[in-house]
Amino acid sequence: MLLLDGRDERLDAVIDETGRQFTPNLFGSFAPYERGSFRNATAVKYNPSNFINAALAGIGDGQNGGGPIWAIFDADAAPREMWDLTPPHVDIGAGFFFNANSIEELAAKIVMPHQRVPMPPENLAATVSRYNGFVDSGLDADFDKPRPRYKIAKPPFHAAWATPVIHDTRAGLRINARCQVIDMNGEVIPGLYCGGESAGGFSMHGLPRAICQGLIAGKNAVEGNS
Repeated sequence: MLLLDGRDERLDAVIDETGRQFTPNLFGSFAPYERGSFRNATAVKYNPSNFINAALAGIGDGQNGGGPIWAIFDADAAPREMWDLTPPHVDIGAGFFFNANSIEELAAKIVMPHQRVPMPPENLAATVSRYNGFVDSGLDADFDKPRPRYKIAKPPFHAAWATPVIHDTRAGLRINARCQVIDMNGEVIPGLYCGGESAGGFSMHGLPRAICQGLIAGKNAVEGNS
């Protein structure tokens, strides 16, 4: 599978989907680590995954962003990875999933409102061919990632929306321990609650944060704590 974005001149943002995430400032994430020291942050190696670069890169038209990013795979990949490509798991008519019997035809079909420039068919074909060559040679000349194992060769070919989402924020709505939203003056806004990734502050992320804060917000809303 390839993760890439469409450019008007070239496809230069192919992504190593096996790459690591950002290095967090957590115990055991790097060494040496001194518990409780603010200097730990200076030791964190800034090494973002390539999808961040692809998502933020522009295309020289004065606008930010180079996406969306598409996952390109063939007919063999779906059963191998146990993906269900039938509705409602994919919505072919919504602009987020496309099928075609050739790579060039697939590129021509990738049209949706959030993509400013079309996917160049010749560039996509060249990129897939290059990737397939890595499978033959057993060497990834672009990213040095583990041995590429599977070619993108058997039709039909598929393109799936795969734009990454930054799901944490330190600048969301300010809340108190009851998950009530607080205004700029530190006063509770009656009847307004917030939890999960929309709430600002430093806390657990992901489902634990969303579930716990959702429970707290719902409980206080039912009890009328406004």
